[in-house]
Amino acid sequence: MKRKKGIEFDRDVRDAINSDPEYAAEYFAELIKRPLPVQLLLLRKFLGMTQEELAKTLNMKQTHISRLEKIDSDHLLSLYKKAAKKLGAHLAIVPDDMTLIPKNQLQKLIEAQAHI
Repeated sequence: MKRKKGIEFDRDVRDAINSDPEYAAEYFAELIKRPLPVQLLLLRKFLGMTQEELAKTLNMKQTHISRLEKIDSDHLLSLYKKAAKKLGAHLAIVPDDMTLIPKNQLQKLIEAQAHI
């Protein structure tokens, strides 16, 4: 199967996250509000992985990953935890009044706020 080219929007989002700490903070704050299937899909795409590649690392079929990424899926939490671990992430319950940002952006955000 041929690998699909990345969508320009995805590349723009990735570039913005890597270069703009405030954008990254807002993006991840919105991401954690989404259902697990959406979070899995967006993280996989952000990392540039296909469903086939993720399935291979999890010893699953691509169709299973496709089902995990469907909004109406009702899979065991352990499957999402396993997928998150392979994507270099983890599942968490985050209070509504908290914001998550990538570690590599935290220092940039602190420095930007210090200059205000």
